[in-house]
Amino acid sequence: MIVDTVLLEKGLKAAFNKAMTGIIADGGATKALEAITSIFPSEGPDEKYGFLGDTPAVTEWIGDKTTGHIKDYSYTLTNKNYYAAISIDRNEINDDRMGILKPRIAGMVSTLQREKWALIIAQIVAGTVNLAYDGTAYFSSSHTKPTLDNLLAGTSTTIATIKTDIYSAKAGMMEFVSDANRVMRLAMDTILVPAEQEGLFLEVLESSANPGGAGDGIFNPMKGWIKQLIVEPSLTDSLDWFGFSAAHPMKPMILQIREEPNPVIDTTAEARNRTIVFSGEMRCVAGFGMFQQAVKMVN
Repeated sequence: MIVDTVLLEKGLKAAFNKAMTGIIADGGATKALEAITSIFPSEGPDEKYGFLGDTPAVTEWIGDKTTGHIKDYSYTLTNKNYYAAISIDRNEINDDRMGILKPRIAGMVSTLQREKWALIIAQIVAGTVNLAYDGTAYFSSSHTKPTLDNLLAGTSTTIATIKTDIYSAKAGMMEFVSDANRVMRLAMDTILVPAEQEGLFLEVLESSANPGGAGDGIFNPMKGWIKQLIVEPSLTDSLDWFGFSAAHPMKPMILQIREEPNPVIDTTAEARNRTIVFSGEMRCVAGFGMFQQAVKMVN
């Protein structure tokens, strides 16, 4: 018996959209993603971010205004296509097994949503190679537009040395300058660590006493400084960590979305082998925002 594809498509898409709503509402990964990522809609195959680096200074108004110019950086992100798919035997539809299919559809939607976060992580991991808007690696000791070093050498991975390195990274980021050579006063408020370092960083950040310091009950300033600790098990180096300044309209990372995950049904093989392919497709790309809002600590 041939499946009524109109009814099938309606049912599968309804299950897909319900799963999308639930996962977005739940989304711990989504919250972590949004903490350090500016999400931009895309209206074409690619988008140019020529405005990055433009930070005009405030000047006392005496006489005619003088204006700066948005630097024409050529940083462009080209959208890529992604999908997740499941095969459905026609018998599952004819036997009214939609209850069994719904968890598989929800799993597919979850995979697509997690992929957005995975794309951001992949960019961060490749940040010592992939280029930022200034044509230099995102994490680099040789940024020249402006001149700064956001690829830092750590001292070790004990509680005491992690504390020292956080102090150093926070102070360094606060002194970073814009391409107009103006101190940006950025506060490092988010830290990204591999799973192996979660316990150490929790001790450093959450202790009521001064971690690694002498005596008890000493004030721990990092409890106020660091608003979010993100733990990512896929980070490739178990000793390195990353710091970000996220409390700004422009975030240190970019997720450009041309098409949110959407359901697609393919019944071309049904008559031959009873197989119906149901997939979720999306178009997006991850990239870098302002490198002044990020540091990598290498141990």
